[in-house]
Amino acid sequence: MSPLSNPLLRGLLSRIFSISRRTWIFLSVTFLVLVALFIWAAISTAGWLFGMARDGVNAAPEAVRAATAQVEQVIPGVQEKLGVLVPGFKPESPLREVSGTDPAPVARYPGLARVQWQRDEQQVQVRYQGKADFTEVLNHYIQGFAALGYQQTLRSASPSEERHEFVKDGEHFTLVFSVQEKDVVTIDLSSRR
Repeated sequence: MSPLSNPLLRGLLSRIFSISRRTWIFLSVTFLVLVALFIWAAISTAGWLFGMARDGVNAAPEAVRAATAQVEQVIPGVQEKLGVLVPGFKPESPLREVSGTDPAPVARYPGLARVQWQRDEQQVQVRYQGKADFTEVLNHYIQGFAALGYQQTLRSASPSEERHEFVKDGEHFTLVFSVQEKDVVTIDLSSRR
């Protein structure tokens, strides 16, 4: 017995074949548009989920470091022990202080390390670096030199760097304040007499 001998199936097929070509085209285009919208929504959702996951993974080490810092207050030495197991937990090593002297009459900003020192015939050049607030470091030196009677001249300024000169009685100090990555401040100081 063939499937076309069934009167119900024959009636259904005859009705389907009696639908006009224009209706079939309209239904096909509508179906394709819906499929395209579904694919676009799936890709957009997947992209959003991957973006959220990436942000979460990037934020996780900072959150864990903050938590271990709080645990460190209660249990001293835990951060070093965790650093052996997981390298990401190692505390940041402080910058190595190099030999030399600080030529400026203003005390060095706390937390900055002397990372470079050079003397030639006419000047001394020093570089300080460390984690600090850029504005606080800038104000520390400007107010310190002003309190000692130095005349300040601003030579250039941008959001990431400022160049200042301080002069008094033949002493000449040039300071270049720059901020690099996250709160890492660098000061290039040169002095001439």
